[in-house]
Amino acid sequence: MLAGRQQSRTVGPRRRIIERPRLIAALDGIDAQTILLVAPAGYGKTTLARQWARTLTGAIWVGATSAHRDVVTFSEDVANGVDALGGDAAKFIGEFMRARSNPQRAAREIAGALAARVEQAHVQWLIIDDYHELAEAPEVDEMVAVLRERVSTRFLVAARAKPQWATARDAVYGQIEEIGTDELAMTPDEIDELLGRRPDLEALIERAQGWPAVLALAAGLDSAAPREDPVPGMLHQYVAEELFQSAAPEVRDALMALALLPDFRAATIAQRFGGDAGLLLDQAQALGFAGGDEQLDLHPLLREFLLTKLADEPDADARVRDAVAAALDAEAWDGALELVLRFNLSDLVDPVLQRAFKPLVRSGRLGTLSSFASRIRQSPAFPLPAVDVVEAEVALRDGQFDLAIELARRIQPNLANNHPLKSRSNAVLGQSEFFVAEFGEAQEAFKLARETALDDADVGEALFGLACAKVLGEEDASAAIAEVVRDRHKSPHHLLRFAVAELTRRRFAEGLRDPLPIHEALHALHQVEDPRARTSFTYTVANTLAQRAEYHRAEQFLELLATDVKSFDLEFAAPYFHWTSAFISLGLRRFGEVDRSLRAVEELVAQRQHPSHALNARILRARLLLQTGEPDEALAQIQVPAYLPVVQSWRAEHVATEALVLACLGLSERAAKAASLADTMTRCVEVKMLAAAARAVTGARSGTTDEPTSLISHAERLAIWDPVLCAVRSSPELAEVLAATDATRPALKQLYEQTGEHALARRAGLKTRTTRPVSELLSPRELEVLGLVARGLRNREIAAALYIAESTAKVHMRHVREKLNVRTRAEAVAAYARLRETGTED
Repeated sequence: MLAGRQQSRTVGPRRRIIERPRLIAALDGIDAQTILLVAPAGYGKTTLARQWARTLTGAIWVGATSAHRDVVTFSEDVANGVDALGGDAAKFIGEFMRARSNPQRAAREIAGALAARVEQAHVQWLIIDDYHELAEAPEVDEMVAVLRERVSTRFLVAARAKPQWATARDAVYGQIEEIGTDELAMTPDEIDELLGRRPDLEALIERAQGWPAVLALAAGLDSAAPREDPVPGMLHQYVAEELFQSAAPEVRDALMALALLPDFRAATIAQRFGGDAGLLLDQAQALGFAGGDEQLDLHPLLREFLLTKLADEPDADARVRDAVAAALDAEAWDGALELVLRFNLSDLVDPVLQRAFKPLVRSGRLGTLSSFASRIRQSPAFPLPAVDVVEAEVALRDGQFDLAIELARRIQPNLANNHPLKSRSNAVLGQSEFFVAEFGEAQEAFKLARETALDDADVGEALFGLACAKVLGEEDASAAIAEVVRDRHKSPHHLLRFAVAELTRRRFAEGLRDPLPIHEALHALHQVEDPRARTSFTYTVANTLAQRAEYHRAEQFLELLATDVKSFDLEFAAPYFHWTSAFISLGLRRFGEVDRSLRAVEELVAQRQHPSHALNARILRARLLLQTGEPDEALAQIQVPAYLPVVQSWRAEHVATEALVLACLGLSERAAKAASLADTMTRCVEVKMLAAAARAVTGARSGTTDEPTSLISHAERLAIWDPVLCAVRSSPELAEVLAATDATRPALKQLYEQTGEHALARRAGLKTRTTRPVSELLSPRELEVLGLVARGLRNREIAAALYIAESTAKVHMRHVREKLNVRTRAEAVAAYARLRETGTED
């Protein structure tokens, strides 16, 4: 049990909280957007900020600690503060950060998203205490600078040093106002109110020069004890030492134990001290070592003093190790990591990372792990394997795949198979090899990750990685997929993984015939909090449906993909979105939109240097040129060597597209050779269909029906129709043969109906039915433009009538012709009239 004081002492009047009405009044009188409280430790900045915060409405409080150097921790605190004020930020910001491979590297983007939510909630004040804790985190410093730029919220920042974003210019223009050491120092009147008449403290008071922390402690000194003449720089330590020594041994012991706690919440203190917690708090506060009203507060200066005292104790090592263990049990990862660094417990680095690594990684707190690893790496000794796991993870998240592979391989012989990080190190290796298209090596790594997995999350990740590596490596993936199928109902995330893996597998096996594993996963989509998982699913489904020439259904998933890409600013997914948009638009004959989307892909390639996307854009642009009657330009576009680190099936698609272009140009021998080469390169079904389409065009041009008939048979068996549509649009000879052949005519008619190819159907003598009303074919503005064209108005007159630029009128008219599949204005008017009359037939 904790005992009382060893001796009674006479003390002057002392209050737990020092009221500073003059400073409150000073704060009330400041109009600047940002108020800085800047002074060394112990000048009452936190106390003042708390007192003033109670007078404010719409305020968010962030008490910065070393944990807040992590972008995730800081963002979560601000977002939770927004929600506490009735806003809606935590869920969105949580998903926004999950969408970042490494949130620490995306600080500015996250700050922008956070700023929008802060502004929407009309937050009046953002108060950040102990801002100096963030000094080693330029990322969080940048976040605050972004917030200040983008919100009307006012800021109160308490720090030991002025933040970097606090410029002299802002001070001159009244954007920042600072309250510094001189103002925060206690005045004689405030000292008298705190200490009363204490002749024994006159020398100490003079040397303190208004330093609140020293004076507050001095209030607890025994008035009967003789006073030494302390060195000014040691004042706080001198007073703290006197008070500390005046306490009973068990109280001193408890205070040092208190300093080891990761936080000072009531539950944490009760867990550590049990029934003695209340008595400890009373004695700590009576001694002047603890403050706070709603929650215990141990001043950083006093905590540092107590930890220094603890280091001199003979059992210090054992006590610190016990504190580390307790922090790990409480999942207070930051507290455990801090103690390991503070007391140089190098032998605990591996055990602590074994416990903390996965929770921190899965919550996105790469900044915390990276900072810890950097500090450990400063040691002259070669880093432990667990530290290499951290740095391999960070390298993977940052897209440094070669470095991640090097580190992950170095780890392998140094971690036992039962080590908690062994599976993750293998998974990092597998993912890195996957991203550089080394699918064989990726498979081996994922197999090892599965064998060494110790929890469900590691198992799921290893199985999904193995399935994808086998599929794209074009090996038998049935066993791996079977395990993904088995686990699909463990969570909505597992269900999406299954759908992606299975749809991808079928593109390399039996094709895309119904039923497709889409509907159940779609039903669970809103339950998946990771935008990366959602976009992987929506992209895969949109691509699948477009391959089936179900472009309008594909558009629905493209919209879902677009929502996540735009809402969460998913740079990595943007090329996939734009390419898929171009792919679908090409199927719908929206040629202008195809060009715009491909330009967006090409611009991203130029910015980010994604060679794989460059190849895909080139392939699709060649098909665009082919379908718009420019086969020579298509050949020039496609005949660029594909010396790029891309998936083998993409290389094969490049060759198969070249085969189709050559066939349309009548270069039959070269087309046949390219089609055969593409067939040998991959099992991918859409590539097989492109090669078959090239042969069908060649056959149609030579007057035979075997290859065209075979093309339709393959399409019906595989449910891959986009290559067929591309071929019949590009080759009138093929379209004529298919329309004239009884065996293929029904399928061609159905394809034309499904894709709205009424002009081609008319030329082939096929009567098709559209399921879309004309009002859905054209936008309201396009309908206006077409109506004016029908009245005989020219572009200039249309522009004047609608108050738009003449160039805009031309663009609208071009879109009308594309959507109605006509060449002239007169044909557009006629087609529109025909559609209005019939409603469903053309």
